[in-house]
Amino acid sequence: MPPIHASAASVSNATPDFANVCAVVMAGGSGTRLWPESRRDRPKPFLPLLPDGRSTIAATFARLDGLVPPERRFVVAGRSFAPLLADALPELAPRRTLLEPCGRDTAPCVAWAALEALQVAPNATLIVLPSDHLVAPDATFRAALAEAVRLVDEDETRLVTLGVVPTEPSSAYGYIEIDEALSAELPDAYAVRRFREKPDVETARQFIESGRFFWNAGIFVWKARRILELIAQFEPELGATFARIAPLVADAAANGRATADAPTFVREFSNAKRISIDYAVLERAPNVVVLRAPFDWDDLGSFAALERTLVSSETSQTPGSQAVNDADGNVATGAELIAENARGSFVRVLPSPETPSRRRKLVALVDVDDLLVVETDDALLVAKKGNDAALRRLVERLKTDGRDAYL
Repeated sequence: MPPIHASAASVSNATPDFANVCAVVMAGGSGTRLWPESRRDRPKPFLPLLPDGRSTIAATFARLDGLVPPERRFVVAGRSFAPLLADALPELAPRRTLLEPCGRDTAPCVAWAALEALQVAPNATLIVLPSDHLVAPDATFRAALAEAVRLVDEDETRLVTLGVVPTEPSSAYGYIEIDEALSAELPDAYAVRRFREKPDVETARQFIESGRFFWNAGIFVWKARRILELIAQFEPELGATFARIAPLVADAAANGRATADAPTFVREFSNAKRISIDYAVLERAPNVVVLRAPFDWDDLGSFAALERTLVSSETSQTPGSQAVNDADGNVATGAELIAENARGSFVRVLPSPETPSRRRKLVALVDVDDLLVVETDDALLVAKKGNDAALRRLVERLKTDGRDAYL
């Protein structure tokens, strides 16, 4: 079995048919990652995490410019996030804003988006994107999606996913094991042998050493009708739910209404089986293809990832920029920093909503190394860097202690 290529992704000269392409951006999540910055009512996609100060959902939506027109882009999010969506994406049309009455994981999300896409284009190809990842450069990302669309045009039964070449033996991501390349002309498109759950670090190291594994980036391209057929095949109960929802979607589209406003839709969707699209379809389906992602990617799933992103940004040494790092490896965002015999700490101070224009706080580090310091208007976190498991336990402790106001 051939190893993953490290060269730029091969792209066919064939022109994909973009007249039928729609895209859906998934903006779910509970908001507990990156606590105390990320909260239930303002989760990661809506935070100004990128080096230029933008939110990841705004960047994801804009990244489709020149590839999918705004009128064929959908965003799925929880109903409570409607004000955040309106603020982050003022250009998003109301009919393209799909507000879930409750979270049911990604399979129901994808099924709903597929039905909506079919109202726009009867033979719709659907691009499915997470809203909370860092991707660069945008042009390379668009070229990779264009190639994925071409692969689906070539065989409408294909399910195409984009895989990221691992840079470290991480236990934070799912993995995709590859089989043979599709052809000599496309050495960076592979048949998928199987999907692997998040492994322990030693297993992840073995995956990487084999040269046959990608990280699963959760970026997919497929025909809308095909994914609905496979949901019905592998998850008949869920398929039946969306067979009942389909006429509601068609009626709403014909009358210029939002599907989510229909009481029958709210009832059906709320009772839909909670399951991810990976479990429901991808791990069972035939003809799944993974295309090597030739762009830089990070899911920004921890403060370590955020620090890495800010430090690697070209603006990180610019006065007045979001992040400044000193000679001892201390990084500060939103604060002035002075360090005395202190190394390798990450400090992040968020402006208070009550006093957004206050003078930047001075944070002094003395005789400490490798700290994580995050301050919001109502919480201060001080922790050792790199212990994400402890941070998860802390969030669980807040839940069990009944301190929901801080979640």
